[in-house]
Amino acid sequence: MKPLRRGLWGLVAIAFLVIGSAQAGQPPPDAALVGSATCADCHDAVSEAFPMTAHGKAFVAQAEDNHVACESCHGPGSAHVDEGDPELIGNPHYTDAPGNSDNCLSCHTDMHADAVFGDAHYDAAGGCADCHTAHDAKSSMVLEGSDLCFSCHRDKMAQANMPSHHPVREGLMECTDCHDPHGKSTSHTAGMEPNELCFSCHAAKEGPFIFEHAPAMEDCSICHEPHGTVADNLLVQTEPTLCLSCHQMHFHTQLTGLEGEFESPLYEGRGGASSLDGFKEAMLTKCTQCHTAIHGTDEPAQSITAPGALTR
Repeated sequence: MKPLRRGLWGLVAIAFLVIGSAQAGQPPPDAALVGSATCADCHDAVSEAFPMTAHGKAFVAQAEDNHVACESCHGPGSAHVDEGDPELIGNPHYTDAPGNSDNCLSCHTDMHADAVFGDAHYDAAGGCADCHTAHDAKSSMVLEGSDLCFSCHRDKMAQANMPSHHPVREGLMECTDCHDPHGKSTSHTAGMEPNELCFSCHAAKEGPFIFEHAPAMEDCSICHEPHGTVADNLLVQTEPTLCLSCHQMHFHTQLTGLEGEFESPLYEGRGGASSLDGFKEAMLTKCTQCHTAIHGTDEPAQSITAPGALTR
């Protein structure tokens, strides 16, 4: 983005902040209830759509007084009606910020919604309304799904567009399938440890196995980047570089790539010979061409000397 455009966006942001602060009002103490029908005289579009929203349906389901549905969140409206001043009515979009009394959390005390206090999302967003809209007909009232997440998490959006990725951009998944935006943990994983979350879909990789691959049992993210990578299969690096970050190079490929006689291979008893193609064999061969059961297996390897080689 050019400097001029960045400057213009900065001015726009300041303007919105000024407008928001001007609208961040509250009903005066002597304000009285006027009823939702009075609200509908001016806010007709919102009033017509409200019965189809989750909030509107909740009022009906709980047999609450629909007469004051609007004022249940916005507060008594008599002063606002008389003066037409937006500062004389509550607007949760501006007033439900950290440090203030949050209208949303006065009702949403189940599903650990009250855990958002002190949460990075709640503090960074300035309340619930940056992600949710109370008048949306969608059940979760989330503004734009994963696109909403990407509006802040730009690095994850870039990863989601890499060659290997979970099918978020195709619309087959949402960020909330794996992340709980109201969670307390830094990763916001959906109420599970990271590996448990992965295994909830990739059950075949869970085990337990007789021959285990320690990193796979410890943390999937040691080898995989779930948001997207350039390497195949969401690997953090391509093979064999990833494997060689923990394992030594194999006996049959790590001998010096030169012609000549050698008295002792690096691994006694396993044979192996040097060749001009030794380096190519080492760096251009994927380990999983032989070690196909890389996540773990109950079958021993064909090799007598390496029964846990995860080759089948």
